[in-house]
Amino acid sequence: MFIENLKTIALQVTILYLIAGVGFIADKTGVFPKNSAKKVIDLLFNIILPIAIIHTFMNMEYTAEHVKGLFIAFLCAAATHIFGIALAAVCFGKKYSRLERGIYRYATVLSNAAFLALPLAQSVIGSEGVFYCAVYVGMFNIIAFTYGIYEISGHRAKIDLKKIILNPGSISVLIGIPLFLLQLDVPYIISYPMQVVGSINSPLAMIVFGTFLANSNFKNIIIKKELYFVSFLRLILIPVCMLGAFRLCGVRGDLLAAMTISASAPTATNTAMYAAKYDNDAALGSEIAAQSSVLSVLSMPVIVALAYIV
Repeated sequence: MFIENLKTIALQVTILYLIAGVGFIADKTGVFPKNSAKKVIDLLFNIILPIAIIHTFMNMEYTAEHVKGLFIAFLCAAATHIFGIALAAVCFGKKYSRLERGIYRYATVLSNAAFLALPLAQSVIGSEGVFYCAVYVGMFNIIAFTYGIYEISGHRAKIDLKKIILNPGSISVLIGIPLFLLQLDVPYIISYPMQVVGSINSPLAMIVFGTFLANSNFKNIIIKKELYFVSFLRLILIPVCMLGAFRLCGVRGDLLAAMTISASAPTATNTAMYAAKYDNDAALGSEIAAQSSVLSVLSMPVIVALAYIV
């Protein structure tokens, strides 16, 4: 069973990275360079991803199991981020400069939940995977706009509490939950365009992701020891510990798989963007995200496959 699950998940991960390869080639050939991809990220984050999340909630069948699963997914997402924050605080202390440890902590705690975990959940689990992963994305945004910005700015940026709610990821979940609970009959003329727009989230996100890989310094990715440590924490220690904790708490099935996919995703691609925005080392952020993304091709299939047998 483990080998069959491993093959299935490895195939889906490989397919997603082949799509990312389109972005890699498009950047290298100048057809779709990184600067253009940055503009598409705004489209993805602010419009396409929220529509995909809302559409999934809108079409999810109302059952007691799904209602309970939403609550559990919220607790799992919160626990994963809290564990990551505690671990990062222990591993990256005063030995590093405030700016440097800010990047390492951000990269350790925050995974590529929206641009990799969500597409993988869609591929492996289906709409139910997106349903549960959307909750993780909402929690990711809360942590990113508070703890994440505070750390990556070297404690210089003020935390804007309004952004806990007023961000596309959180807003889409807040809109989606009532639609799911009320089971409103949305007209086809509205629901179908939402379905079409939401369906491009996964391939477009991976193409954009590929452009960032194309601009990474692969020499530094190979030789920097600190990057391997961050990747170990992000790709192995955190997801394995959380998988064990979730299982001990009775989480099983597609919910366990969705939370494991989210917890095992590589470092968020926006690590480099936020580093640049807050006058930190964007190159370092890009290198961490790139290395963990490359290594996740090996780690994610194994860890996610474990979720189906433990």
